[in-house]
Amino acid sequence: QARACMPANRVQFASEIASISYVDGTLIVLLATSREHNDVSGMKITFPGVDGFRLLDESYLARYTASNDFPRGSHLLEVLAGGWSAEENMLQGVEGTRREWLVVTGNACLSAFCPAEPVLAEATWKFQV
Repeated sequence: QARACMPANRVQFASEIASISYVDGTLIVLLATSREHNDVSGMKITFPGVDGFRLLDESYLARYTASNDFPRGSHLLEVLAGGWSAEENMLQGVEGTRREWLVVTGNACLSAFCPAEPVLAEATWKFQV
């Protein structure tokens, strides 16, 4: 179960996580949603105080995306139940609550544990070969 945290503009097949930066507990994800010549545009998603994260090919998340409780079309979701956090709690035999976020693209996807709302900003940059 999840909720969309961005407008459902449809996740483009060619969208991609362009870069990931992790410094002093802050995770910054650059999400490329379109490219025209050498100009790339998308979103900068900042997770302050991240507790953990993992990057997966979208095919590894098929069991989630096939669920009727999975909102489609948004690049950022908050996982409310049944995600990676629930799996970790079950495997470790612990009870706990933590906020889980999912960055969805047409290619790689990123799961993050972060107690705070991610900070969203539009971003543009030059394509690097």
